[in-house]
Amino acid sequence: MTSNIKVVARVMITPGKEDAFEAYAAELSVATRAEKGCLSYHLHRNLNQKGVYVFVEEWASRQVWEQHMSGEAIRVFNRQLPPGTIANIEIHPLEQIA
Repeated sequence: MTSNIKVVARVMITPGKEDAFEAYAAELSVATRAEKGCLSYHLHRNLNQKGVYVFVEEWASRQVWEQHMSGEAIRVFNRQLPPGTIANIEIHPLEQIA
């Protein structure tokens, strides 16, 4: 069994704040893909629900992902976002079992 993990994060954005979120999330994606241990990191927009986004990520290990979550790219992203942009977020670290 590999130590790689995948992470799926579903983010709901407050109506009217989608453009700001997309701009800063694009910067976050570029910075994150440059991090050591990031194997894949992509943001997707839900075609059926305005304001719903999904990050799909793959990391070399859970430890590397946890470092990312407390790292500089995430801190910068959180500082840049206007208050109240994210209405809800669900983060799901996943381990492949089959």
